[in-house]
Amino acid sequence: MSFKIFLLSLIVGLAFLLVCSCAPSSPQQSSTGSDSTDIPQLTDVLIRERINNSWVAEVPAENGTSQSITWSFAENEPKEIAIVDKKIEGTHATIVLDIKTASAPRARNQRYLAGQIRTEWQLRTGWVLRQWEIVDTENISMKYRDLPKPSNQNTNTPDPPPPPR
Repeated sequence: MSFKIFLLSLIVGLAFLLVCSCAPSSPQQSSTGSDSTDIPQLTDVLIRERINNSWVAEVPAENGTSQSITWSFAENEPKEIAIVDKKIEGTHATIVLDIKTASAPRARNQRYLAGQIRTEWQLRTGWVLRQWEIVDTENISMKYRDLPKPSNQNTNTPDPPPPPR
């Protein structure tokens, strides 16, 4: 019996939260500028954070002889990011970034990349959160070069096997 009461109170509580979150803001709230139509700031810190796990296609080699690669920005790779241009129009933004990065320290293929990319951002609205997300990237001038493979300091340690396919 107590489970039914718990379930009923949970449903009533969720319904109450849904009604409260969908109700229009009062005139007092909107006059202070804190209503739900405010667009969250697209800060430099947020841009640097959200570039992680995004990717850019068709990154050519510096020397022009190797194949182009697709690069995914990892959280643990060293990055220098400069914001070159930022245009925000409502819920859409276009940001040009100048990035210098390299493979994560333990990556099998060590590479260095530098150049500019254009990122397209969209403000996404969910049940509770409104947040800026990268929806597209375009390579402007980013190129890569392969770095020399580090030699093993301990000759008794074999190279790790390649990942399974």
